[in-house]
Amino acid sequence: MSGREFGEAWALSQLSPGIHLVALAGLIGRRAAGWRGAAAAVLGMMIPAGAITIALTAAYGSIANAAFARAALAGVGPITGGMTVATALLLIRSTARRGRVHISIDVAVSAVAFVAALAFAIPTVAAIAAGGVIGAFALGREPPTSRQTPMG
Repeated sequence: MSGREFGEAWALSQLSPGIHLVALAGLIGRRAAGWRGAAAAVLGMMIPAGAITIALTAAYGSIANAAFARAALAGVGPITGGMTVATALLLIRSTARRGRVHISIDVAVSAVAFVAALAFAIPTVAAIAAGGVIGAFALGREPPTSRQTPMG
């Protein structure tokens, strides 16, 4: 399989709903051995994941009512929140190189999204979409930072 063929398969797999790597495996399997290769590749990706999921679900079912399991699940929320804040800070730090206007807009949008999420229980997807719209209007059209030729 050439680099171009792999790139086309990768792009096509990104268009499919669901798990993109399973789609990619199916496309590569089809290229290698027809429909049997596609079936083998997809089953090879799904069976181990399914077996692990079944085993973990069964294990959790046996300890679900234990105090330590409830405590671990209670800690997931704060950990997820901390990881989200850390990711936002990393993204803000990366835009700091682009100037004070960028950093001030990023900090303002992040702060407003954080307060809105706490005060009004706004869904995460809505906060992300609103931040994207605000960022697009606030920053306007900028030249791409990539050195690659734009598509289209």
